[in-house]
Amino acid sequence: MVLTCAYPGCRNLFKSVRLRASTHAGKLTFHRFPTFEPDRLHLWLLALQMAIDTPMRLLKVWRVCSEHFSPDDFKAISGNQVLLKSSAVPMFVSQQAERKTTRVNSCGKIDFSPIPNV
Repeated sequence: MVLTCAYPGCRNLFKSVRLRASTHAGKLTFHRFPTFEPDRLHLWLLALQMAIDTPMRLLKVWRVCSEHFSPDDFKAISGNQVLLKSSAVPMFVSQQAERKTTRVNSCGKIDFSPIPNV
């Protein structure tokens, strides 16, 4: 099965070799929706501009690639491997003219303050 990113407009596919740098060591990773954490799942759906009632059967097979998370959302484990932190929520690009990268905060509100580029 080919993994594609569920992020709106993202065309990243799972490939064994990454051609451009990403959020961690140049490796693109794909992450499951937090289907067993209803509050965090709700935040992911808001950030991805998806319907709150998206069927669970779809959420269990969809993935979000590492390009849509902040570098702070990852923790290093052995070698160059990383794990997504349990508090991570994808970022999204606002539709405003400035196209700032933003994040949904823990209250479900959109935080329009810019996230520093690393």
